Amino acid sequence: MAGTENRIGYLIPEFPSQTHSFFWREIQALENRHGYRTQIFSTRRPSQKVMHEWATEAEATYLFPPSPASWPRLLWGLLSRGHRVLSRPDARRLLLTPGVWPFLLMAIRLGQLCRDNGISHLHVHSCGNSALIAAFCHLLYDLPYSIVLHGPLRDYGPYQDFKWRRALFAFIITDKLAQEMAERMPDTVPRSRIVPMGVDTDHFSPPEDLSSDDSAPFRWFCCARLNWVKGYDVLLRALAHIRQTHPELDLSLFIAGEDEQGGQGYRLELEKLRAELGLEEQVTLLGATTQKDVLQQLHRADGFVLASRAEPLGVAYMEAMACGLPTVGTAAGGVPELIESGRDGLLVPPEDPEALAGAMISIMSDGELRSALSHCGRSRIVDHFGASRSADALAVALQDFT
Repeated sequence: MAGTENRIGYLIPEFPSQTHSFFWREIQALENRHGYRTQIFSTRRPSQKVMHEWATEAEATYLFPPSPASWPRLLWGLLSRGHRVLSRPDARRLLLTPGVWPFLLMAIRLGQLCRDNGISHLHVHSCGNSALIAAFCHLLYDLPYSIVLHGPLRDYGPYQDFKWRRALFAFIITDKLAQEMAERMPDTVPRSRIVPMGVDTDHFSPPEDLSSDDSAPFRWFCCARLNWVKGYDVLLRALAHIRQTHPELDLSLFIAGEDEQGGQGYRLELEKLRAELGLEEQVTLLGATTQKDVLQQLHRADGFVLASRAEPLGVAYMEAMACGLPTVGTAAGGVPELIESGRDGLLVPPEDPEALAGAMISIMSDGELRSALSHCGRSRIVDHFGASRSADALAVALQDFT
């Protein structure tokens, strides 16, 4: 176990948000299992209020906007340490872009805070602007940092060579993403480790009462932010197809999650499509929900479905499978590394409402299949995707690379 004097910082963009429960579980496991003290930094406050219960105790220090009282110290940091950045040709080139300067100022603020609090390492859960801040902070204050790749590198903006070159090590959440990185930047391979995300399988577990009412509609549940990439339109069309081809199957769908505009964006498109398809009685949009509410919905559901067009791995799948729900998903991104179709769940191609409907019909119609997928799905998560896995890997990497 690490000594209590070992303190690391976590840099997480716009923390906490709807999808940050995993980060909080990892931080708790790092502290409880390995004795590290952690401090959370974030770029700025999230645009939406977060419903998770843990958000009240997950205190973060925000780098932007800087307070009026911080400006004198920021300017002194720029004057006294700016030469460390200007002496590097690649950094000088970046500063020719005016939009980069705010990140340099945030890096100064971050470095000052880390020095004030005795932080010896910075772990960055992003390869976007947060990683750029960490790279500048390293140049300014010699603070080592690590980064995590959660999705395709193209989604995280420019300057990737600059961010990765100076990182002490990197975590990549799937084999598929690791292969893409090996082709894009082969020199990063020795400093990269494949570390999937995980869930708390004690918290996310099957309900004690497994009885179900066979006369009630089959209750599907889906949990993800309301965004086009999650394929909700495909899912609604799949439900409409089921109603048309198998009217004898009574079903309902409950969707937890909200769009980035607080219900004024993609949600409006879904409500319109739901009306056009005549699914107002079958489909309920729950909006933003707490982790407690998600668990309750998982325990009430008969099956879980997600129709993502792209999905790096899928914590929502993990939570549903850990609760013993037969799961239907798409073979997008790294999902096949999580779900072996026909064993742990059923996978269909993205953008295929009829195939999705077929998989859902199979689960609704076959009790033995539901039971097998429930058992194997739960076992898959318990054996390979526990919540402490990434925290354990981080503790090991901090020892190996320092």
